[in-house]
Amino acid sequence: MTSPVDAKPRFQIRNPLLRQEFPWLVSEVVLLLILFNANPPELWFWLVVLLVVLLYRVERWWSSRPNA
Repeated sequence: MTSPVDAKPRFQIRNPLLRQEFPWLVSEVVLLLILFNANPPELWFWLVVLLVVLLYRVERWWSSRPNA
């Protein structure tokens, strides 16, 4: 019998860049789902949150370019 420490995860991302970006992608999808189900008063709030996250990601991508 294998211990939980020795067990391999069922889903393992091999690409290190995708592994690094996966939490951000999940959070953006969750924000989109919240945005699709939001009522009009909170719709603007979640839209602004999503835009801030996306703008942050674009800024980090832009500043991490090799020739930047």
